[in-house]
Amino acid sequence: MTEKQNPNPLFLYFLFDKYWRQYLIIFGLIMLISILFPHGKALKYSYQINDITREPIIAPFTFSILKTEGRLQSDLDEQKKSVPYIFNRNDEIVAKQIDALGEFFAMTNELRHAIWRLEESKRLVYERRYNKQYEKAHSEFVSDSANLSILTNEFHRIYSFTVKKPEWITYVTADQDPKNMKDLDRNRDHVIQICKNRWTEGIYDIVVSDIASHQVMINQSDVPDLATPESFNDLQSAWTKARKELLSIFSEGYFFRDLGYDLIVEFMKPNLLFDRQLTERHQIESLNKVPRSQGVVLENELIVDANIRITDDVLQKLNSLSVAITKQETNSGWAKIALSFLGRIMMLSVVVSLFFAFLVVYRITIFQDWKLVLLISIVFLLQLGLAHIFVIRLEWSEYLIPVTVGAMTLTILFDARIGFMATTSMAILMGLMMGQNIDLVIVSLFTATIAVYNIRQLRKRSQLFTTMFALIAASVFVIIGLGLFKEHNWITMLSDIQLLTINSILAPIVTYGLIGLFEILFEVTTNLTLIELLDYDHPLLKRAQQETNGTFNHSIVVGNLAESCANAIGAHALLCRVGAYYHDIGKMAKSEYFIENQYGGENKHDSLTHTMSARIIRAHVKEGLNLAQEYALPKVVSNFIPMHHGTTRVEYFYRMALKEAEDSGAKVDESAFRYPGPKPNTKETGILMICEAVEAAVRSIKKPDIFKIEAMIDKIIKGRIDDGQLNECPLTLDELNKIKGTVDGTTGMLPVLRGIYHIRVEYPDDPKSTASA
Repeated sequence: MTEKQNPNPLFLYFLFDKYWRQYLIIFGLIMLISILFPHGKALKYSYQINDITREPIIAPFTFSILKTEGRLQSDLDEQKKSVPYIFNRNDEIVAKQIDALGEFFAMTNELRHAIWRLEESKRLVYERRYNKQYEKAHSEFVSDSANLSILTNEFHRIYSFTVKKPEWITYVTADQDPKNMKDLDRNRDHVIQICKNRWTEGIYDIVVSDIASHQVMINQSDVPDLATPESFNDLQSAWTKARKELLSIFSEGYFFRDLGYDLIVEFMKPNLLFDRQLTERHQIESLNKVPRSQGVVLENELIVDANIRITDDVLQKLNSLSVAITKQETNSGWAKIALSFLGRIMMLSVVVSLFFAFLVVYRITIFQDWKLVLLISIVFLLQLGLAHIFVIRLEWSEYLIPVTVGAMTLTILFDARIGFMATTSMAILMGLMMGQNIDLVIVSLFTATIAVYNIRQLRKRSQLFTTMFALIAASVFVIIGLGLFKEHNWITMLSDIQLLTINSILAPIVTYGLIGLFEILFEVTTNLTLIELLDYDHPLLKRAQQETNGTFNHSIVVGNLAESCANAIGAHALLCRVGAYYHDIGKMAKSEYFIENQYGGENKHDSLTHTMSARIIRAHVKEGLNLAQEYALPKVVSNFIPMHHGTTRVEYFYRMALKEAEDSGAKVDESAFRYPGPKPNTKETGILMICEAVEAAVRSIKKPDIFKIEAMIDKIIKGRIDDGQLNECPLTLDELNKIKGTVDGTTGMLPVLRGIYHIRVEYPDDPKSTASA
């Protein structure tokens, strides 16, 4: 048992010698974070709208005033529109499509002629059915029939659009007499002429609305033509004009009206082809000529005086100065860059060490596991990496940074104090990264604190999602508070609230996914997993109920005691209850040898030696560990199985062996009666050791009252201390007193045991009643 953790110089030496992996991980974290940070001198001029300057800012050198993002984008868009889209007039397409239309009508003509020939052959077969030329007529009929079938299949294969419309069959089979084919020529000429009219006007191969330039350039001869985009047609407008012309040529009710439009849609292709590559090259050349600056600030010119509110114009000058300084530092010598980088590392080391020093002093068990240090470092890196990408790279609002994700993840994986301390460090780092952005630090700390508070004692998965509403309310409160204090307009505040609302809704969802991933990768046990282990339908608990009902009931009572004790000293109450439920699962192997599972009849220990009985009792620890491995219990839970006994003796059989040895003069090997250990090394396992022993001892008290129970608790605790069982456990004497509790209290063992055994305070008799009696 230890009084408190107070590191001394020798302890710190062992830390550096033993935990080199942890320090290597932390150093790597600092190096990676330093890459994400902007250069230090540029941060000096980082302000926001409505901030008050701390000192006069004078230009250290002459620099250009960069255009604002909106102004530059507007200039670029306008310049881009001034570059005409380039189209090439392609007459080869026109000639090819005219030939294709001619071939269509020629094939239609051939198909009609084939139908006419088949009808003629069919007539001759009928007329010559009794003539000696019948065989010849029949042979010609078969030949014409096969020829028509081939032509029809070929026609439908080439012109598949005719299959979908029954009117085409009617048109193709009409007027089969070769002497009456003039309609085909007339229809062909009209369709070709309509298409030629549109090709002469010009048809784009893109939609007109996609042309962003003020003019278009048409390459059709040695001298390109410039015109407005509306001077030519896109395919849709060309179809519309062609249909109008078609309707004006053919009278209403004429069969070919709709079919002619089908041909126009099928054969009238664009002849103005967009030269995208050349256009884009011209655009890039033109955009590169657009000036990025809108003036200059001369060396030693006053940019803004001290105690002056930052305006849009001043902010743009300061941002331009920061960019100029960054470029200047990049172009400076290696020595200067190295010194700047070293300073950045030192500054980041100070902030990062705040959190990891907290781990060393108050959570040394977590710091001892390098995997957990790596896990925490990954959360840090993810949080700051997203901040860098969102704000510096993508130039999004800082309120889209998922600060609460890191806070909730670490709170669920570890505890609320680690979550809060990590968030504090990350908020400071992000504030520095954004140029001493105190608004971001305030909003991050407040929303993260609300998130940590809401899930600090996670018992249901739904708590993650109810946290959404708490975060939204916190976001509204802090943004309005900052806005009113800094005199922001309501439009800005509403925009910030909307961004934080999106963040608040997504954060719990992302957190839920992350904790599942981290639990698997780093073998961390969260409260969510512990809650699942409390389910009586868990296969192991179900077996315990069926095979060792007495032990199971004992475990439930011990769980109640352990949880109450943990609450008394601020330990992990849920873990204590789960550990209590599973601490005696090994008794299932030989349940009949344990008193709580014996319901009368012969005691199996009567036929065994005391040493053998002790061996069977001690074996339940090993059997329990085997079951824990078989059912994949988390290590933090399976640790309760050996540690709840530590290296204590199987006291009953040890004393029986001593008594027998006195009569026979033999020696007793004490080690044969001691559990293998290890001793409890956490507050939770120490609590369970005491509660388990107390529960068993109190059951043996005849006519229990509060004084006997309290004396028994004191005896058990003193015995464990004297036996050295709590030497490795961080429980203090003050915490042991709180674990015992008081009769009229609400935490500790005494209130729970008072309820179990229905102990009531005896009231003195009423004097009046006594007198009257």
